[in-house]
Amino acid sequence: MSYQVLARKWRPRTFRELVGQQHVLQALVNALDHNRLHHAYLFTGTRGVGKTTIARILAKCLNCESGVSSEPCGQCGACMEISEGRFVDLIEVDAASRTKVEDTRELLENVQYAPTRGRYKVYLIDEVHMLSSHSFNALLKTLEEPPPHVKFLLATTDPQKLPVTILSRCLQFHLKNMDPERIVGHLKYVLEQEMVPFEESALWQLGRAADGSMRDAMSLADQAIAFGGGKVAESEVRAMLGTIDQNLVYRVLEALVSGQGEAVMKAVDELSEHAPDYSGALAELLSALHRIAIAQALPEAVDNSRGDRQQILTLAQQLPAEDVQLFYQTALMGRRDLPMSPDLRAGFEMVLLRMMAFRPQGVHSVPTQPLPQSSPSSQTAPEPIQLSESAEPAVEPESPSFQNEQEAQPEREPAPAPVAPTTENSQAAHQPQQASVVQQPEPQLVRNEPQPVNEPQPVEQSQPLTAPEPAPEPQPVQSPEPPVAQTAEPNQKRGLSPEEMSAMGLQPARQVTAAEKPEPKPNELKKIPLAAMTPERWIELYAGLGVGGVLQSTVSNCLLQHIDGDQWYFLLDHNHSTLYDEGHQGRLSELLVQYFGQPITAVIELGTVTAETPAACAIRIRQEQHAYALHAMNTDPVVQQLLQQFEGVLDEESVRPILDE
Repeated sequence: MSYQVLARKWRPRTFRELVGQQHVLQALVNALDHNRLHHAYLFTGTRGVGKTTIARILAKCLNCESGVSSEPCGQCGACMEISEGRFVDLIEVDAASRTKVEDTRELLENVQYAPTRGRYKVYLIDEVHMLSSHSFNALLKTLEEPPPHVKFLLATTDPQKLPVTILSRCLQFHLKNMDPERIVGHLKYVLEQEMVPFEESALWQLGRAADGSMRDAMSLADQAIAFGGGKVAESEVRAMLGTIDQNLVYRVLEALVSGQGEAVMKAVDELSEHAPDYSGALAELLSALHRIAIAQALPEAVDNSRGDRQQILTLAQQLPAEDVQLFYQTALMGRRDLPMSPDLRAGFEMVLLRMMAFRPQGVHSVPTQPLPQSSPSSQTAPEPIQLSESAEPAVEPESPSFQNEQEAQPEREPAPAPVAPTTENSQAAHQPQQASVVQQPEPQLVRNEPQPVNEPQPVEQSQPLTAPEPAPEPQPVQSPEPPVAQTAEPNQKRGLSPEEMSAMGLQPARQVTAAEKPEPKPNELKKIPLAAMTPERWIELYAGLGVGGVLQSTVSNCLLQHIDGDQWYFLLDHNHSTLYDEGHQGRLSELLVQYFGQPITAVIELGTVTAETPAACAIRIRQEQHAYALHAMNTDPVVQQLLQQFEGVLDEESVRPILDE
C-alpha cells in the first residue's frame, strides 16, 4: 500500500477527534441532538482549519444508519463510504473548476430527486466564492427553499465575495486560526503515535511556521521527517525552514544593550555568515523584544517553548522598558522599509544603528532619595486664604509713597504674597505697609500682604522695634480686577463669606481649620432685613437671591444705585447688556418680593458701572485663589526640586486651586 500523508491519515472522522473550533462544534452538536437542523450551512476560515472536514463529519451524522446524532457509528456502510469518499448521496463540488452557470443548472436538476441510499442528499460546495454571479442567481431560489431531503454545505476562504443574498440564506460559522500551542500539542500526539522521534523546540518552529493552519503543520511535519531522515530535530527544521538561529538574535540584542557600535557590527557579521533572510531576522528580533516586554510586565507569563526563558529574563533586567519599546518600534518600521534599501544587509545594519542613535542618552536620572516632605513648620509658605468676618469696615489710608509705587507698576499676572510677620511688634512696625490691605465689612477674604522691598519702612517712635525683621520678600502685586473707578465706595469692593461664595458658584480654599464651622448651604444664608438694606449690601443680597439662567447674566452685572421707597434703581453696564430685555425687570422684582415678602419694583437702566458688581467680585476672588495657588507651587520645595532635577518649567495656566468638594 502506498504511503498516506499525515494530513490525510490523521484527518478527524468524528467531532470528538477535532482539535479546536469548540464554538462551531457546540452549535452543531446541539442542533443534531435536538433535531434543529438548518437546510444550508456556510463554513468560513483560512486554509487548513477544518472547513471540509467538519462538512464531511456533518454529512456522516446526517446519513448514519443508526440515526441522526452528533456521534456517528463509523461502522455502517454510509459512514464507511463517506470516509472513503464514494458515498453516492454526498455530492462534492469544486466551485473553482465549475464556475459556469451551466454547471450550476446541471447540478440543480437532480435536487428534486430523492436520495439514492442515504437519508439526505448533501451538496458540499467547496470554495463557493469562485462561482460566477449568474451561478449564484441560479442557486439562489433553490438554496432558500430546497426539498426536505436536501442539505447544502458551503465552504469558502473568502466570504466577502459572496453576495449578501447567499449569506442571508445560510447558517454561517467562522472557523478560527489554530494557535501554536494547540498545533504543537496535536503534533506531539501524532508523532508519538507514528513512533517518530522529535525535539519539542522543533515542533514549536513548525507550529509557528504553519501560521494557524493545522493542515500546513501536518505537511511541514511530513517534510521535516523526510528532511531529518525519520526524526524531527531543531537544527534540521531550522535549516529546512530557513529560520534564524535564536542565539544569533540574542547576540545582536546583547550588543545593543552594551551600546557599543563595534559589538553590534560584530554580531551582524556572525549573522551574515549563515546567509540569513534579513527580513526574517528583524521578525525574530521583534519576537524577542515582544517577549522581553512581556517579561518586564509579567515575568511568570514567559514560557520556555524555545528553551530561552532564562535569556529573556536576563535581557528584561538589562534593558529599560523605554528602550524595549523604542527598539520594537524602530525594528517594525525598519522591516517595512527594508525592501527599499539598496542592500538588505545595509538596511538591516541601518535599523540597528538607528536604534543606537535614537536611544535616550544624557537623561537626568530619576532621584532615588525620597523628596523632602513639606511641613508648615519647616517652610515659609504663605498661610491659606482664610474666611474671616468683620463687623464694621475699617479703612486705613495707604502710604503715599507705596500708593505711587503701586500705580507705577505694570500690569502682570497676579502673584500671591508670602506670609507677613505675625508678632505684634512686627505688625506695629510695618503698619504703613499693611495699610494697603483694607479690612472689609462682614464677611470677607483676608490676605496677608507682604512689605515692599525697596520702600523705606517708617517706624513710629512710640512703638520701638523689638523683633528681628524677616528677610525681604518680592514686591507684592495686586491681583487684576475689573475696571472699577477709584471713586467707588470702599465698602462696595469687598470679600464674600463662604455662604455667599457657594451661592455665586465659588468655593473657598481647602485650607480650613477643623475648629471652623461647616460651610452652610446657600439656602441657609442669613437673611437681610428690608430696613437694613442699603446699596452697599447689594453683593451680599445677590448671593441670597438665587438668580439663575439668562437673568443671572443681567443681574450679576448690575449695580444697585439707590432705593426710593419700593422703587429700586439698578444700573446695568453697557458691555454686559447683550442678553438684556425688558422682562428682566419684572423677574428681578419677583425675586426681590419673594426674598423680602413686600412689594418691590426693580428698575434697570443702562449706563457705565463705576463700582464692583457681583460678577466682578466673583472674578476677583477667582483670580486671588489662582494667585495664591500659583504662589504655593512656586514656594513649595518639593516642586522646586522636581523642576530643578528635570529642568522643567511650571505651566502657570494649568495651576488650579484645591477647592472643597
